[in-house]
Order: sequence, then C-alpha cells, then structure tokens
Amino acid sequence: MSGHVFVVSEWLPKEGCEEELWDFFKELLALTKKNEKGCIRAHVTRQIPHLGSPGKSEYKIVLLQEYIDIKAYDVHCQAEYVKSAFKKCVEDQETALVEKWCCRLFSEE
Repeated sequence: MSGHVFVVSEWLPKEGCEEELWDFFKELLALTKKNEKGCIRAHVTRQIPHLGSPGKSEYKIVLLQEYIDIKAYDVHCQAEYVKSAFKKCVEDQETALVEKWCCRLFSEE
C-alpha cells in the first residue's frame, strides 16, 4: 500500500461559465504541479461519451489529483493560491463560476 491520497473533485459551472472555469482550473493545477512537491499528478478532465460507459454525470469538470500522503494534500489545501481560487470561484457571489461541487478523498488502504 502506498499511503497516497487520491482526490476526485467534481464541478458544475454556472450557466455560461464552463470554458472560463476549465481554463481557471488548468492554471490552478499547473501551479499545483509546479509548486507542490507532494503532488504526484493533477488533471483537469471532462467526461467523454462511450457506448461501454453510458452513465452521465451532472458535473461538467472533474479534477483528478494524487498526493504522496494526506499531509501533502493538507499543504495543497492551505496554499494561498488554492484558498484564493476557492474564494473567487465558489464563495464570492460576484465572481463565482461554480453552481455546485463536491470533493472526495480515496486511498488504496
């Protein structure tokens, strides 16, 4: 077992904000990969259609991240650029791009 932490966060953009949120997350995760040595990988993804996987999520953007351990994830959550991004995209009603979101952590243990 690795002790790694896998993060799946799902995001439903406000109407008309999907591309802006997509670009915003691309920049945010680029900063994450550049600045956080505990981040193994971080991807911004969208669901693609496939006959073998017919389910469809209401969430338009899914972030997939892997950290070396829970402490590395905590460092991520406390990074100033992450806190300000959350405030801008979710908490501040004037600048919010997100209608709904959820975040879940997983491990191999």
